[in-house]
Amino acid sequence: MRRITGKQVVDLGPTEFADLRAQYAGAVLDVGTGDGKHPLHLARAHPDRLVIGLDAAKDNLRKAATKASANPKKGGLANLIYLWAPAEQLPAGLTGITELHVLMPWGSLLRGVLGSDPAMLAGLAAACGPDAAFLITLNLHAWRPPVPEVGEHPEPTPESAVEDLGPALAAAGWRLDAAAYLGADEIAALATSWTRRLNSSRDQLDVLALTGVINPSG
Repeated sequence: MRRITGKQVVDLGPTEFADLRAQYAGAVLDVGTGDGKHPLHLARAHPDRLVIGLDAAKDNLRKAATKASANPKKGGLANLIYLWAPAEQLPAGLTGITELHVLMPWGSLLRGVLGSDPAMLAGLAAACGPDAAFLITLNLHAWRPPVPEVGEHPEPTPESAVEDLGPALAAAGWRLDAAAYLGADEIAALATSWTRRLNSSRDQLDVLALTGVINPSG
């Protein structure tokens, strides 16, 4: 695993990761984390969980990774790590995830969660333990007008999402249980720079949240 600690990229072996993972009751993986603000928020709020921010663009992670890697007396967070990797090629040994977040995906990640990349969905599921919870938040303005990544997928609604997106997710081990629009306070609570920028550029930001379970037992 390629861990970002600020200006440096260091190797985190599977055994080292397993030892770190064993220190926490749960592990949250934020895929496509961007500048890593969401994992910072989670790690501060939940010191009993290991929080992992993962993104294919390492330079965007450096500022948050520097904060996380600092001495705890100076605000560092021992329960937070940032990994440099694409969602389509997860690091070997990344296992034991109990909660998976994919917030405001774009590009190949958006195509993937809409079901156009079953291999990516299956790879993410393989990193999770049984009955891992997931949260996907979709920026519905990607359909207004449609960007290339949404392909032939119509704009999902709470009513249509389970029927239209559910089968593709289920084929990769994801069980979509519910879909709901997020209110302004719920969007702000995601604590991402992306939602903050989108909110500032329009009168109303429309976001659909998908929740469910990965690798459901039985």
